[in-house]
Amino acid sequence: MKKIIALLTLICCSTLLFSQTVSDSLLPGLEAYSREDWDAAVMFFKKLSADKATVSDDSVYWLVMSELSAGDYKSALADSNSFLAKYKNSKRIPDICYQKGRALYQLKQYDEAVRQLYDFVKEYPEHKLIPSALYWIAESLFDTKNYERASLFYTMIIDDYKDSPKYEASFYRLSLINQKEREEELLELLKVTHEESLRAAEEYEKKSQKYEQAILAYQNRIRELEAQLNK
Repeated sequence: MKKIIALLTLICCSTLLFSQTVSDSLLPGLEAYSREDWDAAVMFFKKLSADKATVSDDSVYWLVMSELSAGDYKSALADSNSFLAKYKNSKRIPDICYQKGRALYQLKQYDEAVRQLYDFVKEYPEHKLIPSALYWIAESLFDTKNYERASLFYTMIIDDYKDSPKYEASFYRLSLINQKEREEELLELLKVTHEESLRAAEEYEKKSQKYEQAILAYQNRIRELEAQLNK
């Protein structure tokens, strides 16, 4: 899976490198990004974005992407928020909305991640990243043990996005949820059976005590009658 992601990243970056719409100022950072030299990419785009003369929505976008790849999710979230506040008409807004949701998930802010990604899905229903957004919503629910709701999103990906890179992962997660449900049903059955066994044992014990008390009373009565007869 990592090799596939790296290949897709390389193809994406290669396309950007030869696109006329990409500023020459971005090229060193994109080259570092395509090599998966995340630290170098972050350093380059951070420097580019800090300069008023060179900062642009593209430079901040690639800064966010580099920070996510480097695992610096806190910075990625902060720069996503800065991007959305500053570049309200950028074509990159949908992508940044999605990446912000990813950063929130990685920071274990699951409720916020679900809200962010759900808003993304509603706002951009035709976006190519919709199945990925649905997947991270499902993962947020899964990680908070909300398996019933998570299964709805995994199922949606399986049913509607069979060509998505998240298809296999969703299928696997759904199988885990089904397995957990079967395990919980079995545990509940064992619990009920155990409780019934305890109740049966308690009832047997009570009946045994009553029986022993009845025998004792009967024996005492016999001794009393024998005593009277011997007088």
